[in-house]
Amino acid sequence: MSFAPPRPSTNAQPAVQAALRRILSILVRGRRSWLGLLLLFAVGSPATATEESLGRLFFTPERRQALDRQRALHQEDRAQASEDATLTINGVVTRSSGKRTAWINGVPQNENDIDSGVAVTPRAHDPASVVVRPGESPATRARVGETINRSTGETHSLLDDGRIVVHRRGGDERR
Repeated sequence: MSFAPPRPSTNAQPAVQAALRRILSILVRGRRSWLGLLLLFAVGSPATATEESLGRLFFTPERRQALDRQRALHQEDRAQASEDATLTINGVVTRSSGKRTAWINGVPQNENDIDSGVAVTPRAHDPASVVVRPGESPATRARVGETINRSTGETHSLLDDGRIVVHRRGGDERR
């Protein structure tokens, strides 16, 4: 009985093709076993998987280009900062380009951008802290999670004493 093993696919990468040739030569020399066949199929299948590229995740190429264009032209959709009596620092993000965006009252604000009447400058040595200049008012330093009173410049933490306490009911104790 003659054994003719399958030939390596032509779309496999050169390193994978060389490995398949070595395996095939071992099989043809008389070391035919089920283990060898299983190895052949196991080595052959990743070759096609490595050729597929993931590309950009989460967005179509058209949507990704639109986002990149918006970022380059600084035309992000932004609402004006509300004229509330308080400003809440919701978060600060540093992009891969090094530019930073702070969220004030839920609205994104690029660093040193005064289009909304509020200038926000994230602090380089303390990434969770910003300096806020609301209009003509004096600058105030605040951390993420704090609220600034526009008229007085005072800050108030949303976590009053800096910690969260969970009160459990008497019978709900878990061990």
